[in-house]
Amino acid sequence: MKVFASALLSLLALAMLAACSGDDVADDPKLSDQGKEVVKALGGPFTADEFRKFLADLPKIPGLTAKTAQDASDAPGAAGRAEVKSAIKSLGWDEDRFLYIYSHAMTMANLDQMQRMTDQMRDQFKDMPDDQRKAMEQMLSQQLGGQMSAVRADVDKQIPASEQAIVRDHMDELMKTLGMR
Repeated sequence: MKVFASALLSLLALAMLAACSGDDVADDPKLSDQGKEVVKALGGPFTADEFRKFLADLPKIPGLTAKTAQDASDAPGAAGRAEVKSAIKSLGWDEDRFLYIYSHAMTMANLDQMQRMTDQMRDQFKDMPDDQRKAMEQMLSQQLGGQMSAVRADVDKQIPASEQAIVRDHMDELMKTLGMR
């Protein structure tokens, strides 16, 4: 009887883990079918722990940060790509998984930069007379508002919401690691 109860508890634990672990991608309403396929094919959404490991290892990969790009400028083309692959593997990463996280992190970093530039432009309007400020804000909204909405919608289609939250939570560290701040 103890063996049966133990086996039943093990099955229950496995079922609970399966229910909790995984398919927040399937439940992500904004993620496109193609986005879901890519995420699943490359091991599912990354976790906060995995992203922290990625951030720690990123500066060790030639050419992927501002500093390592300067250092690796002597190794362009195929030689540089081979060096990147070798460095990724030497750190214990699956190359596709590391580059998947890198591409999602870079997409979120670019979105952050776009938002910061828009905010800076708006900040420059604050000292203008009201009518001029309103005209500039309206122009900015018309020109950039639609673009930002389109970019955000595209990001939502390709990057799970859970990953977006992780990257946003670590944005300062990511930007410093990339040499963008």
